[in-house]
Order: sequence, then structure tokens, then C-alpha cells
Amino acid sequence: MPSCINPLSYGLLLLCLQFGPAVAEAGDFAARIDSADLEYGDAGYTVQAHIDYRLSPTAKEALHKGVPLSWNVSIELRQPGWLWDSVILRHNLAYSLQFHALLNQYAVQTPYDHSEMFLTLSAALNFLATVHDDTPIPTDVLPPGKPYLLAVKTQFNRELLPIPLRPVAYLDHRWFLSSTWHIWPIQK
Repeated sequence: MPSCINPLSYGLLLLCLQFGPAVAEAGDFAARIDSADLEYGDAGYTVQAHIDYRLSPTAKEALHKGVPLSWNVSIELRQPGWLWDSVILRHNLAYSLQFHALLNQYAVQTPYDHSEMFLTLSAALNFLATVHDDTPIPTDVLPPGKPYLLAVKTQFNRELLPIPLRPVAYLDHRWFLSSTWHIWPIQK
């Protein structure tokens, strides 16, 4: 052991290195992107996606105590490149889920300040699972005959949690409610 490091710091460092990867892994409660596609309409293309949100018992308990849970859904249209993909278009959509104890109902806040109320958590999560991106993508952005990639990711926003809960949310795997990037090829 180097003499410039005190033994307690060295022990804590070894403990973090040993258990850190297990703490940082996304657990059984990470969101999962089930599907994503572009649909053609009169104004252009719209993104359709389905996200499976799986809340941990800890997140459900916080929700029922009045803590709103928020996610940012990132959508990117990419053009494959030789070394890296070029991002053609990027959308970020904010969603939140909150329980109103006085009404005994769940509220889902979607982008563009649209809110829906539900009697059960499963109904609220089913509504939250469908991406509601009403911003059309102009057809001239995607010229035909080229390959494209549709990338979707949802990120749980820990920064919107109450301040005393944030440190726990960064370390406890039961708060890792985000997904990784999921990419689908789109041929236009």
C-alpha cells in the first residue's frame, strides 16, 4: 500500500471497486424499448414507439408517497456512416408520472403539457408506454433510397427527485429505471 494514502481511504476505495459495478448495473427495473418505427402521414413521418416501464418496489413506494417520477425519451434519426453515424434529427420528450392521494388517481404528464388521469398504476404505465411525439418529420429530411437508423432511449431523470432522495437514487440499483439505446434500421 502506498504511504501517501491513509488506510481508511484505501479500504473504502477497495470496497467501492469491489461492489461498485454491482451497484451501477441496471437491475430488473430498467426500462426496455419494445419497438419503434416511423409512420407516414399527411404532414410527414411520425415516430411510434413502445416502452416497457418496470418500477421497482422502492420507486412505487416513493410514487405513492407523492414523489413524481420523470423520464426523458430521446429519439434520434441517424444515417449510418463508415466510422460513426450522423444524427439527422433529434427529439427529446419529457414524461412524468405522479400519484394524487386525494383523488386516488395517477396522472401522466406528456410532452406539450398534455395530462391524463388513470385509476390504476397499470393503466397509467400502459399509457406512458406509448410515445406521444406529434411533431412530424418532413419527408424531405429523409430522401428515399438511403438507409437510416431510428434510435430510442429513455432516461430516468433523478435530478427532478427531492434533494434528499437524489444520492440514494444514484447509488441504489432499484432507481436505475432507464434504458439503453435501442436501434432499428429504417429503409426509405
